[in-house]
Amino acid sequence: MFAKTEMSAAETFSAAGRLPVHGALALRAWAHPAKRLFTFLDDEGEESGHLSYLDLWRHARAIGRALSARGEAGERVMLFFPPGLDFIAAFLGCLMSGRIAVPINLPTRRRADRCVKIILDSGATAAMAPSSLIGDMIATFAETEAADLNWIESTAVAADPREIPETADAQFDFDPNGLAFLQYTSGSTSSPKGVMVSHGNISTNLRMMRDSWALDHESDMVFWQPHHHDMGLILGQLLPIVLGNHSVLMAPNTFVRQPSLWLRAISRYRAKLAGGPNFAYDLAVERYAPEKLQGVDLSCWDIALNGADMVRATTLERFHALHHAHGFRAESFLPCFGLAEATLYVSGGPRQRKTRVVTADPAILEQEGRVAPPATPAEGRQFVGCGEPSWEVEVAIVDPETGRRRGPDETGEVWISGKSVASGYWRNEAATSRSLRARLDDAPGKTFLRTGDLGFLGGQDKQLYICGRLKDLIICDGRNLHPEDIEYSIVEASDALKPQSCAVFAHDDANEKPCIVAAIEVDRDLKRRLAAEAKPLQAAIRAAVANDHGVTLGRILFVLPSNMRKTTSGKIQRGVMRRLYLDGELEVLQP
Repeated sequence: MFAKTEMSAAETFSAAGRLPVHGALALRAWAHPAKRLFTFLDDEGEESGHLSYLDLWRHARAIGRALSARGEAGERVMLFFPPGLDFIAAFLGCLMSGRIAVPINLPTRRRADRCVKIILDSGATAAMAPSSLIGDMIATFAETEAADLNWIESTAVAADPREIPETADAQFDFDPNGLAFLQYTSGSTSSPKGVMVSHGNISTNLRMMRDSWALDHESDMVFWQPHHHDMGLILGQLLPIVLGNHSVLMAPNTFVRQPSLWLRAISRYRAKLAGGPNFAYDLAVERYAPEKLQGVDLSCWDIALNGADMVRATTLERFHALHHAHGFRAESFLPCFGLAEATLYVSGGPRQRKTRVVTADPAILEQEGRVAPPATPAEGRQFVGCGEPSWEVEVAIVDPETGRRRGPDETGEVWISGKSVASGYWRNEAATSRSLRARLDDAPGKTFLRTGDLGFLGGQDKQLYICGRLKDLIICDGRNLHPEDIEYSIVEASDALKPQSCAVFAHDDANEKPCIVAAIEVDRDLKRRLAAEAKPLQAAIRAAVANDHGVTLGRILFVLPSNMRKTTSGKIQRGVMRRLYLDGELEVLQP
C-alpha cells in the first residue's frame, strides 16, 4: 500500500485519514517514529510521562498480541485505568487484536454498582488494568456478580524495543462495520446503554473534525477530559494519532483544582486547540488569579472548543473579558455539538469566526416553537450557535410528536443521519429502534438518530442552536420551559452559587399542578452564607426566576455535594435528582 520510501507530510496526512485509527498509528510510527505524540502533566503541571508514535505502537502491539493469545476475537475487554498514558495503548491493543474495548471510569464505592451493571450488560469476561490497581479491582468486585473477571496486567506486558512497523502494517484488515468499542452512556437512568461504535464511525468522525476545523500535524492540543468519556477518547486521544501532532494531557481533577494549569499548558506548548464543556470556562473565570497567569500568552489558541453542555453567551463574554489581557481572542471560541451516539462530533465552526448568538422572544418560543426577535433585547433569551453541521451528516429538526420536519428558525428535536452515527445499543434492540432508527417521510431509505436534544437551525446562518433536553422539559401553564435556563437564572442570582451546582425539575403537587423544584449544591462557602443570610438568598433566587421566566419556584432545596448526582462528564442528572426527591432520599440542609 505504501512504498518503502520517505513519505511527505501531505502524503502521510492523506493516507492516515483513510485508515482505521490503529492503522494510522502504524503508518505514523513508520514515517516519524521518534516524534512525540503525548505528554502527560502531573498535579502541579509538570511533565510526568511521554510517548512517541513508535513507543505507543510497540506497547499497543504487545498488548494486542497478549490479547490474541487468549480468548477469541469479539471478546469484550473492560479497561480500568487512572488518568495517564497507559490507557491508550490498552485501547489500541484491543483494536489491533479484534477485541471490543469497553472504557470505564474507575469504580468508587458509589460507582461500583454502575460498573457491575456495565460488566454484566457487555458480557465481558476479561478486564485490563495497570499492575498497581489489580489488587484493588479484584477486592472491589469480590462480592459482586462480576467477581469472576479474568484480569490482565497491562503494565506487565513487555514491548519489543527492536520492533519497527513495516509499511504493510498500515494495511490492517479494515471492516468499516466492524465493532471497535462500546461507549457506555453516563446517562440519567439506572441502566447504562452501550453505544456500538464501529471502526468506520471512528474514521469518519475523526476526518469530520480534521476537515471542519482545518487541522494538521502542527495543530497541537491540550486536553483534560477523562479518557472513558467520548470527548476525552475521540478528540483527546485518537484525533492526534490521525493528525500526527503533539497532544498534552492532564487529569480532570488537576484541571478542576487549578484551571490556571490548563491555561499555562496551552501557553507553554503553544497549543492551537483546547477546550471543554461550558462549565470549564466558568471555572476558569471563577478561579481567575492574575498572579498564576503571569507570562501566559494565549495568542496561539486558535480553537477554543465549547461543547458537551449548554453554551452560554455570558460565559464566553466573561472569559474573554478576563483573558484577553493574556492574548486570548474572542474569535477563537468555537461552540460545537456532539454526542456518543454520533461517535462524538456533529457540528462546530467554521473556525476563527465571530460566535453567533440569537436573541429570541421567550413567549413565542415557548408557545409556538418559533424563533422571533423580542420587543426589546432585555426581554429576549439568548442562544449560542453550535456551528455548522459537518457536510458528512444531515441534521433535521423534527416535531417530536408528529415526526414532521420543522423549518428554519423553528424548534424541534435534533435528528442526525450519517456514517458517524452508531449502529445501535449493545443487546438493546428496543432502545436501538426507538432512538437510532427513526425515519422521515421526506427522506425515504434513511434512518436517523433521535438525539433527545431540542434545537433549531438558523434561517440565515445555517448554524445549529441547542435549547435543552426533551426529557427534562418542564410544561407549565401551556409553556415549554427548559430547566437549563432556570438553573442559569438561579446561579446568576448570587455570587454564592457556582456553575454546575443546581438541578431544576418538576413534579405534580397535591392539586395536580406542576411544582418546580430547585436542588442547589452546598459547598463550604455557601454553607457559611446560608447560616447568616438564608432568607435574602432564597428571596433573590425566587425573584430572579420570576423576573426571567414568569414562574414561581415551588421549593428550594439545599443539598450536600454527595447528593448532587452528575454524569462522569459533569452534567447534572436531573432525572436521578427528581427520583431521589420523590423517594425522599435527598439529604436536605435546613438553613
